[in-house]
This record gives sequence, C-alpha cells and structure tokens, in this order.
Amino acid sequence: MNRTRARRLITSSAALVLCTGLVMVGSSVVTAGATTKVPGVTSKSITIGATVPLTGLAAPGYSEIAKSADAVFKYVNSKGGVNGRKINYVLKDDCYDTPGLGCTGVPNTVTQTHALLSIPVFATVGSLGTPTQDSVRSLLKANGVPQLFVNSGSTDWNNPSQYPGLFGWQPSYTAEAKIFAKYINATYPGANVCFLGQSDDVGTDGLAGLIGAPGAEGVTPTVTDFYSVDALVATNGASVGQYISAFQSAKCTVVVLYTIPGATDAVIGAALQLGYSPHWVISNIGSDPVTVFAPLSAKGLTQDPEIGAVSFSWLPATTSGSPWIPLMRTLMTKYYPGFTSATPLDGNMEYGISWGVAFVEALKAAGRNFTRASFLKTLTSTTFTQTPSLLPLRYTAGDHQGLDGGYLTSVTSATAVTPLTGTVYQTNSAPSGPVTVTAKSSAAIPTWLK
Repeated sequence: MNRTRARRLITSSAALVLCTGLVMVGSSVVTAGATTKVPGVTSKSITIGATVPLTGLAAPGYSEIAKSADAVFKYVNSKGGVNGRKINYVLKDDCYDTPGLGCTGVPNTVTQTHALLSIPVFATVGSLGTPTQDSVRSLLKANGVPQLFVNSGSTDWNNPSQYPGLFGWQPSYTAEAKIFAKYINATYPGANVCFLGQSDDVGTDGLAGLIGAPGAEGVTPTVTDFYSVDALVATNGASVGQYISAFQSAKCTVVVLYTIPGATDAVIGAALQLGYSPHWVISNIGSDPVTVFAPLSAKGLTQDPEIGAVSFSWLPATTSGSPWIPLMRTLMTKYYPGFTSATPLDGNMEYGISWGVAFVEALKAAGRNFTRASFLKTLTSTTFTQTPSLLPLRYTAGDHQGLDGGYLTSVTSATAVTPLTGTVYQTNSAPSGPVTVTAKSSAAIPTWLK
C-alpha cells in the first residue's frame, strides 16, 4: 500500500491490574510428545519486545503506553506468571524514528527491531506508530516473528493475506470517524464542518470515515486541511495557525481534528489567540486532556480550553464506576515508577494496560504447549471478553484489525473524560459500513485476574 507517511501515533485512556492463573510460552515447548524450540520461550519464561518512543518528539504521553503494559506483566509475574512462565518485556527506544527532532544518535526502528530479533523474542507486542511499524513488517515476516497489537489505528494492520502474523488492536481511524459523522449529523445538522488531519494515514483514514462512501451517512467538510509533523515541530506549533484562521473565516462551527496531542495543543492555542471557539471533535489519539493541557498549563493557562470537546473511547472512563479503574490504579501504584495515589490515570496508561491484559488473555487461551503458528490460530479463533474494552476483541482469518467500536466521550476537566451518552457503537473499517448501536460487554473482572 503506497501512502504518504509522516510521524504519527495513537492514543486513548488509563492503567490496570492483573492476577493468577494466566498463560505463557517458552523457548522449549512440548507438543505432541516432542520438544519443539520456540524462539523467545523457555520452560519458565516468554520474552516479547517492542520498539517505542521513550525519548524525542513522540515520548510525552506515548512513552507511558508500553510501560503501563509492562506494569500488567510485572503484576502477573508477581502472581507466578502464566501457566508457570513469567513474561519478560523488552522495550527498545526508536524515538519514533525521527532523527533531528530530539532523536540524534538514537537507533531507528529497523535497527532496534534487529536488536529484538537477536535476543530473540517470541513476538513484538505493542510497538507504536504506523510509519515505524510499516518499515519492519517485511523484516518480521521474513523472520517468522508475529507483530502483535500494533499501537495505531491504521488499516495497514488488516492485511492477513500478505502479513498473516500482523495484528492491530484499537479501532481504526476510519471506524472512529464514521461514529463521529453519525454524532455530527444528529447534533449539528447542516453545520459548517472543517477538518484538520495529520498528513498520513491518521488524516486520510479519518477523513475517509468522516465523509463515508457514496450514499453513506457521512459529513463532507467545508474546508479540509492536512498538517505536516515536521512543519509543526520546526515552527513550534505555529504552522497550524493558518488552518485555524481559515476555519474561522469559513465560519465552521464544528472542527474535527485527527491530530497527535502536540498538534491538538497547538490548534487549541491558536484558536484561543483568534478568539475562535468551535465545537471540537477530536480523535482519541490526540484528545487525552492530561497530555494536551500540560503544555498549555505551563504557559500559564488555568482553565483547560479542551473542556467540552467530544472524542471517542473503547475503554471505560477513569471517572466511571467500572471495577477496572481501581484495579488499574492499584497496579500502576505498585509497578509503574513514579505513579502515586495522587497521579491521574490518563488515556495512554489505560490504553497500555488494556492491551496488556488482552495479550495475557490470549496467552491463557493458547495453553502451555504452543508454537507461533498455533498462537496465531488462537488469536483468530477466540473471542476475548475478559479485558477492560467495551466490546469483545475478535479477529478472524480474514480480519486482523482489532476492536470495532466504543462510545463518544466529553472532556470534563484537565484530567478526565466522561461518556457523552453511554451509547456503544459498532462498525467496521470500510467507509461504506453501517454504524450500529450495540450492548456493552460485561465489565466484570475475571477470577484469574483477581
């Protein structure tokens, strides 16, 4: 698939915890009476890895994701691991592969992936970013290493015929935007809508879902623009001002953003300077209030201008009564460095914890004796319901995208979002696919996590 790739990431909600009786793998796995060596697996441990931005442009907020998943794994290990094996999670800093933008001297994604292969790892799990992970798809495939739960909403991960070991996790940007379109049509019928997206799959996939296919219930923006991350960084955010000025001139009362947190911060800051206050509708990857408000607060703002913005989530709000939330806080306090009872749970933390739990559930379902091939078969033949996600996680042999729905949220403070209505929507990643209302899955925590 040929696309313009800029630096882009993903985001969403808090942190979590986990317990006994799980399942793991090892470098020597006994199958049908014979010993089959599985890379990264021993009788007592399973080693997995990821390339993530621990430093540089993408690190604020996004560095929390994999570290929160690791807190899950450490909790599981404290309970004896999964089926007698402990999870060893190796994180390699790829600085979002952006040399010259705070990443000088840091190895790139390809180099760091080679380092993981040399360990070796059973799989990469939770690596972050579309351009970075697109750059190593062929490398991982050639070495037979599964590329699991990529942290990005790109539709690139749903390509099982070419990359059978590649799996996404979060709902796609297209699916999210289709749900936004349904909301905008119902709440602001006939409104002038403007769209700003990142100049890569974040923006293009988001716009495709917003507009929809011919005949679909979509929203066609009055003005559409795309920003470059390089320009955003080079101008310290000032480059987005021209787009916001154009939106104001077009009298757009609704503005849809498919932006990373740094760009969201710059957009809202530019709107404040212009005295422009549209209804903001912001992709999950760029709406986390803790991450977005921090730079504005450092500039002296005392009121978060993002309050009232609408976004989307597939996870329980940290302000909700979900039993997962206190469990997440407990886990983070114990196993995330620097997290205390006063630290707010943010969307990036909840995001990492949630796929961390999903991965443990997959290991549990795979059983003790498995190979890479049988583990992938487990992924495509099992419905995973014992996670914090609002909807079950399902893959099939022909669909590796990940979660397929969630609910709309509203930013209610500088540290929290709440469900807008509580209605859970479900849809696929095709622009023409319908958006339907569905029931939430059970929020109960499984006994094997207690």
